[in-house]
Amino acid sequence: MKLNKLIKYLEKKFSYKLAGKWDHPGFQIFTKNQISLDSEINKVMVCLDLTVQGVEVAIKDQVDLIITRHPFVFNELADERNNPAKNEMFKKLKKANILVYSIHSNYDASVNQGLAKILAKRFDVKKTTRLGPEKECLKVVLRKEINHAELVEKLRTLLPIEKVDCAKDLELKSKLQEFYITTGSGASSMVAQALVNKTFITGEVKWNEWAYANDNKINLIGVGHYMENYFVDDISEKLSALDQTLKIIKFDTTNLFKQI
Repeated sequence: MKLNKLIKYLEKKFSYKLAGKWDHPGFQIFTKNQISLDSEINKVMVCLDLTVQGVEVAIKDQVDLIITRHPFVFNELADERNNPAKNEMFKKLKKANILVYSIHSNYDASVNQGLAKILAKRFDVKKTTRLGPEKECLKVVLRKEINHAELVEKLRTLLPIEKVDCAKDLELKSKLQEFYITTGSGASSMVAQALVNKTFITGEVKWNEWAYANDNKINLIGVGHYMENYFVDDISEKLSALDQTLKIIKFDTTNLFKQI
């Protein structure tokens, strides 16, 4: 498949216009004018984050393009090069001529991302609505009430969740018929929307966001940033539907830390 066709497809699904001003999606190592968009892409690796191990796998398997959830170059390039491991990764990727392309906040804000579809597998969903300053938040309305224990149980079966943190006053037997979910470090969306007396789910939560939740009677649930790993299957499925001859490698970073 021509690179131009693949990128046009991704940009149509996840437009740059949806990305936050703070974000850096798109090509990560080379700029567009350094890339031959007419080049042939035969093998793609999809991952949540590009790590040292991921680079080694991509080089060994002769991957042409890596698609990541989180931008590989998020800060200024000079700052990124202060990371010794990442600096070596830059050199290896350039030597192997492997392109890196990221889809981040433009994925969150797109109606084409797979979270609503995933939730519908276990929840009896009546309606979903995208909310928040950058449409990063999904409001899910259910057809009937469930309790918070059921909510957590269903989430565990759908997303890669190893532990769950929750607001100190959350009663697991309490009922709900709607909830808000923002992937990653998304509790700022709860604050930006000035939510009160709601159930809000995200990956990571800062201390001041826990304080906001407790003060505003938010049933806040943190399930870990690794919840976003569903991105790998979602993008892989979309690429397979686009071109069945495209070889796709799913690379799982696994959770980047453990609890002791």
